[in-house]
Amino acid sequence: MDDKTAQLISSLREDDARKRIVRLLADDGTTAQEIVAQTGLSTEELTPLLETGLEQELFQRVEDNRLTLTEWGARAEEFVLVEDWNPSSMSTKKGRTFDVLSDRKWHCSECELSGSQPAAYIRDFRDEGFEFVSNVGGKGEYDRRYCETCDDETTHRKLKYAFPSAKPITRQEMPEAFKQRVRDLYDHRDAFDLSSPGGTPEVDHRRPRIRWDEPEDFDYEAMSDEEAKEHFQILSGKNNLLKSRKCEQCVERGKRPTFYGIDFYYEGGEAYTEEVGCEGCGWYNPHKWRAAVNEIIDHSQLPVTDD
Repeated sequence: MDDKTAQLISSLREDDARKRIVRLLADDGTTAQEIVAQTGLSTEELTPLLETGLEQELFQRVEDNRLTLTEWGARAEEFVLVEDWNPSSMSTKKGRTFDVLSDRKWHCSECELSGSQPAAYIRDFRDEGFEFVSNVGGKGEYDRRYCETCDDETTHRKLKYAFPSAKPITRQEMPEAFKQRVRDLYDHRDAFDLSSPGGTPEVDHRRPRIRWDEPEDFDYEAMSDEEAKEHFQILSGKNNLLKSRKCEQCVERGKRPTFYGIDFYYEGGEAYTEEVGCEGCGWYNPHKWRAAVNEIIDHSQLPVTDD
């Protein structure tokens, strides 16, 4: 959905009179006189609203001077008449987080949003088609602002629209044969510590889902070994969860976490930028990170000489 369409739908949702008109036109249409009778609006109040709707091509005049929704108007109506787009129950932290954000104002992630990992909920909302406002440039969907409650500068979030205005980000079903191929490529060794995890190691996307901008679209059968290594690694369940938490912190704070306490990035620095992305972070590609560290160590060693 383009911004112009989303802004129009948002304006309709916030205008009770226009919402009532759309609701009356949703079935077989009606006349201006019937709208006046059923809404309590005067003819003088209704006329500019109808003129605006006709100009915006939300509805059209048909025979017998009746007004009906256009095809585009019918699509808009689907978004306008749903009172609450909360994707989760209010009994859950995720549902309460959305409820706070639905006023489309800036909210502190530290003290206003539910749960210890609000970035995970933000990821889920993005996956379901909700958009967030960015004041940090690029696609970073947050802002750093002073919070009076926290008495500190914290990460703030702001929902762009209280309805899904973007394409949902979906994950493909990964074939079991491909998973086995990736495990074999790494000799079933965990990417972080090169150990052989007990049980079946998990095939992990190097680029975390919280950073995805588009639905996944891989051709697993045609993927080469080099491409598989570029996009995937294997991790124990514990390390996969650890990586997810680190990536959520990165999105939440705009700072890439150190890899096991070592402040080194093989590309870029601590600050996350769209230009570099995840490249350079040990959590993203521990294989490249480890190779870069070893190269530095090798170059720093003094040559051995005979006494």
